[in-house]
Amino acid sequence: MRKHTTINLDRELARSRAHNGQVTSSRHPSHKERVERTFEMALRAPSAHNAQPWRLSPVKRDVYLLWYSFADKLRADPDDRDGLMAVGGFFETLRLAAHANGLDAVIELDPKHVPAGIELGSVALVRLKTEPDPLAASIGRRQCNRALYDRQPLPAGLAQDLAGLGNVLLEPTRVTALVRRASILSWRDRRFVSDLEEWMRFDDRSPDGMTFDCLRVSGLDPFWLRLALRLGRLPGWLAWAYAERDVRLTRASGAIAVLTAQGREIPDLIDCGRRLIRSWTLINSLGYAWHPMSVVIDQATVEDLRAMIDGQDPLAIYRVGATTESAAWSKRRALDAVLVPSPA
Repeated sequence: MRKHTTINLDRELARSRAHNGQVTSSRHPSHKERVERTFEMALRAPSAHNAQPWRLSPVKRDVYLLWYSFADKLRADPDDRDGLMAVGGFFETLRLAAHANGLDAVIELDPKHVPAGIELGSVALVRLKTEPDPLAASIGRRQCNRALYDRQPLPAGLAQDLAGLGNVLLEPTRVTALVRRASILSWRDRRFVSDLEEWMRFDDRSPDGMTFDCLRVSGLDPFWLRLALRLGRLPGWLAWAYAERDVRLTRASGAIAVLTAQGREIPDLIDCGRRLIRSWTLINSLGYAWHPMSVVIDQATVEDLRAMIDGQDPLAIYRVGATTESAAWSKRRALDAVLVPSPA
């Protein structure tokens, strides 16, 4: 592990527990307490529109069935790319949270479709027999920040580590036109707008969906957003106006990262979601910020992006950079909404 990724595990774990409302003490926690803390931290996993499509079903003590719930499927995700990547990200968050609590999470993939979703396989929580993953101490710091970033390039060490996780780094100016076109296409796409309508939360308290504080919506923005959702799709001139915000954010970035994959089968998408969490946590652990620009992947612009990265398959795209602006923490569902009976 390079020096720039070295993390003080005790200090960062204490900070992570403090953020999650956990009280630290010198008493050795019981196994049950470790499991509870692990689940509490894992619930912070990210997902498109904050839909949280993952579910766990108890099988036996410390063994759970992990599955993707179609109840939280996005209309603009017909091939379940976003949903399965989100569940892969949830598992990696669970694994890092387990390491932070002296446990390990082991998955055995055995995908199968059922009416309620896709069963992915079993997850077992076991005693950690190795040193904790260095990123485990920073999983509680992983956060999305939609502010403007410094335009300075990323340090070479961080860029190398992101490349090792399957990311291709691009100059922001190279993708500006793609972002504008993708954003316009999205605002004229009824599926995209329908997803926004379903998952937009016009408050700062909802346990799922996108709240105004996290989206940095203020002033007259709520009025225009409600108008857009009411129209179902925007006329070209208004879509262009909305797209300019994404363009402005793209330009104000240190780099644009594109996460690639070797395939789009279920194991590939789970792996991609895990690498996305590792990339994101690494970025935040070093004091840099992260913000997805998924519209480029979700629209026909994905083919232009594919050509830009020499034919590699892009599954996620996001901004990276430094900022002094803080971001709100998005809300999450309670454990009893995630830990449910088997879909079968």
